[in-house]
Amino acid sequence: MDFLSNFLAVAEKVGLLFLIILLGFICQRKKILTEQANKSMGDIVMYFVTPCVIINAFSATLYPRAELMGLLKNIGLVALIAVVAHLAMIFAVYFIFRFSDENRRRLMRFAAVFSNAGFIALPLAQALIDTPTSHEGALYAAVYLAVFNIALWTWGLVDMNGDKKAMNIQKIIFNPGIIGVVVGMIFFLSPMYMSGEGLRLPGVLADAISSVGALNLPLPMLIIGYYLGKADLLAAFKDKWSYLCIGLRLLAFPLLVLAILWACGISGNVLIVSVIGASAPVGATATIFAAKFGRDTELSVRLVSLSTILSMVTMPLIVGLTRMIA
Repeated sequence: MDFLSNFLAVAEKVGLLFLIILLGFICQRKKILTEQANKSMGDIVMYFVTPCVIINAFSATLYPRAELMGLLKNIGLVALIAVVAHLAMIFAVYFIFRFSDENRRRLMRFAAVFSNAGFIALPLAQALIDTPTSHEGALYAAVYLAVFNIALWTWGLVDMNGDKKAMNIQKIIFNPGIIGVVVGMIFFLSPMYMSGEGLRLPGVLADAISSVGALNLPLPMLIIGYYLGKADLLAAFKDKWSYLCIGLRLLAFPLLVLAILWACGISGNVLIVSVIGASAPVGATATIFAAKFGRDTELSVRLVSLSTILSMVTMPLIVGLTRMIA
C-alpha cells in the first residue's frame, strides 16, 4: 500500500474523530455542554470507560496458547518502548524548556511529554487495527496507556506540583488504567494455566463491558471539542513557545520514535501503536493538572486546542508513513 493510500486511510479515521470533536465545539458554543457536565464526562471516561476498553481488549478474544506467547512478547515490547520513549522525552524537555517563568516552564515540559494517549491514541489504534476477531490495537494501546499513566502520576505529578513529596503511590497502583490491565491480563493469560479455553466473562457482563467501552470513541472527542470551544486560538497562534512545544509533541518526538524503532527492526502493529501513542496531540491532563496546581490554565487550553487542530494533518502524515513501512 502506497503512502497516499495510507494517508487517506488514517485521515478518514482521524476525520471521524474530529467530526465528533466539532459536535463538542458546537455544544460548548451553544451552552449545551457545561463545565460541570464536561468534567463529569471526563470522570466517566477515566474511571469506567477506559478500564472497560482495556478489559474488553484483553478478554474479548481468547487466543490459543501458541498465539499467546507471541502476543505476550509484543506486549512486553510495547511496554519497553513506552518506558524508554517517556524517559527520553522527559530528559529532552529538561534541556529545551529552561526559561525563568516557572509556570510556563513546567507546563510546557508536561505538555510536550504527555500526549492524549487515552482520548485519541487508544480510539485511533482501535479504529485502524482492530477487527471483530482481533483486538491487537486496543491490546497494545492499553499497555502503552498503562506506562503512560505511571509516568503521569510519578514525574508528571511531581514536576507540575514542584514538590517531590506529591507522588501518590496509591494513585499509581489503583489507577483505573492499571486496574484494567491487571484484570484483563487475568483473563488473557487464563488459557495458559487452565484447561480448556480459560476464563470467560458471563455473557451479560461481557456485553455490558463492551457497550461501556464503546463510549471511548464519542465521549473523549466531545470533551476535547468543549476545550476547543473555550480556547483563545488567536492567542495560541501568536505564541512562539507554543509552536516549539507543539512541534516536539506532534513532529519531533513521534518521528524520532518511528526512526529509532524502524532502525531497530520493529515492525507491524507494535510499531504502529507505538507511533500513534507518541504522535497524539497534547493531552487534556495538561489543563487538569494546570488547574489543580495553579499553573497557566489558559496556556494549557491553548496548547491542547492548537495541537489538536494541527494533529488533523500531522497524525495522518506520520501514522500513514508508519503503516506504509510497518
